[in-house]
Amino acid sequence: MHGGCRGGPLRPPGGTSQGGSAVDDDAQQEPVTSGSDKKRADDEHESARAATAEFRIPENVSLTRPDISIRRPATDEAAPESASDDDASEEPAPTPSQGPWYVPLPKPTGEAEEPEEDEKAAAPEAVPAETPAKPESGSAGPTRVEALPVLPPPSQSAPPHSPPAQSAPSQSAPAQFPAVRSSGQWTVPWDGPAPASPAPPALPGPPAPPLEAVAETGAEPKRGRHWLVVVAAALVLVAGIVVGQLARPVPEPSVELALASSHAFPGQAPALPWPSAGQSVVHVDGLGTMGTSGGATPIPTASVAKVMTAYVYLRDHPLKPGEAGPVMTVSPEAAAQIPGRKQRGESILGVTANQQLTQRKALEALMIISANDVAHELARWDAGNAQAFVAKMNAAAASLGMTGTRYTDPSGYHSGTVSTAADQVKLLRAAMNVPAFAEIVNTRAYVPDDGGETREGGNFLLGQFGVVGGKTGYTDAAGGNFVFAARKNVAGVNTLIVGAVMGQKSPTAAGAVNTAGQLVTAAEAALTVATLAPKGARVGRIDDGLGDTTPLRAASPVTVVGWAGLTVPIRVQGDPPREGGPGERVATVTAGAARVPLELGRTLNEPSIVKRLIRLG
Repeated sequence: MHGGCRGGPLRPPGGTSQGGSAVDDDAQQEPVTSGSDKKRADDEHESARAATAEFRIPENVSLTRPDISIRRPATDEAAPESASDDDASEEPAPTPSQGPWYVPLPKPTGEAEEPEEDEKAAAPEAVPAETPAKPESGSAGPTRVEALPVLPPPSQSAPPHSPPAQSAPSQSAPAQFPAVRSSGQWTVPWDGPAPASPAPPALPGPPAPPLEAVAETGAEPKRGRHWLVVVAAALVLVAGIVVGQLARPVPEPSVELALASSHAFPGQAPALPWPSAGQSVVHVDGLGTMGTSGGATPIPTASVAKVMTAYVYLRDHPLKPGEAGPVMTVSPEAAAQIPGRKQRGESILGVTANQQLTQRKALEALMIISANDVAHELARWDAGNAQAFVAKMNAAAASLGMTGTRYTDPSGYHSGTVSTAADQVKLLRAAMNVPAFAEIVNTRAYVPDDGGETREGGNFLLGQFGVVGGKTGYTDAAGGNFVFAARKNVAGVNTLIVGAVMGQKSPTAAGAVNTAGQLVTAAEAALTVATLAPKGARVGRIDDGLGDTTPLRAASPVTVVGWAGLTVPIRVQGDPPREGGPGERVATVTAGAARVPLELGRTLNEPSIVKRLIRLG
């Protein structure tokens, strides 16, 4: 391992050798380089060392000088003391950047102990020594300069683990450098520049706070700001929820049933006295069809078609109960057709030209005595002519679901006007809901306004078996036809029975009327009743949509009418309010034909603000 001289180049006595080459000329001082320059200098040194021969001192040359004492220090001899005891600076270790001619000197006596390896690494780099000059061409031969190891005195060796001595910055004196240089083999006076003293080690400052404390100290303001942001965001969120909940529309209240949704009557369906010919149907309003007989093939209706004529006219020109209505004048054309109608045996009123009839009297003549001439006049008064009115009749039939019905004239005299018993039941049920129609068909005789003769109607069942209306019809093509409506009070429930008997092979409509009487009697006898809840019972409730309910109690006993083998649906209907007092009727429970009002069991209030805020749905 090659060493280097930390001060200046090694100079033999006399300045030069006999070979004409001086040590000062063998090497020149090389400045400290770094990077590429340093690498290039190192390469040059390597090539120079490889090219030069060993350094030999001629035998006839003396290296001693009278003014320089040269001695070889003994191994057990103490190292020379430093020129100044105050110089406690540590000599930096030689580094490759100081050149191959660097020769370390032993530390003077009294210097601090050699530092550990890690402290050596931290010590500042020493000033590089002068690089020896290249030998001249006339030198005695190739030279080889080897680095001389520096052996510290035994008294100065420090134990391996002893800490280096440090001097306080306040007591340190200016750095001193040794007066002599020693290579371990000889000693020469110092004639180079003063080496740079390493900076004194810094005294340990106050202990640094733990990282956790630093983090906590810096995090406190941030944590405070964080909580402020969280609280502000929470307040904004709560405010948004409150505004949103209050702005949402309140659900509409709904009414619910607390009873079973249906009631089944035990037993088998009743066997009614159905006719052997034609078609017949018995229907109980609100319950359904009790039974049918015959087929469903459309057959001529005869004068039963006048039910549709009255229905369409009253729809276009309503009458209040008991009201006579406007006065209409009979056309000369209608009066001119009377002889032909009599000849064909049609049922007529026998109108005359310019005769005046009130709307009610015209409808009574149509439905009670089945006047064909009045049927055509009503069609003309309503639509302008019979064909336009017939179109209205067919449109009304379609709207009622009368799929097996087709009208060709307003009176039904033409055999092209056909229907079924089931379709005629549908029509009569709708017509009986018109008060003026129900009044007219419940009249047994036609009484003219001019004091003429009273004429009895063909429905001789009126007033019997609860029959409250109907219409007869007969033609040779149609046979006897009859549609009827009867009412019966069953345990306080007003029940409407509607039926039709068509296609009876009889000389008049009387055969169909008699058959209808038998059917009405049997149907009324088959009706029975069941009580579902007594008066005041809780049978329903109002739900405000936010989880609160208000009970509904029956204003009267809840009963259902039916017959054996029938299942009756139970429903609750109504448009409940948002608030109301106890006893206020707000809904209705329907059990077949029975309709029972429902009353509030307690005060009904609108949903509170708290309920509106905490609702989830």
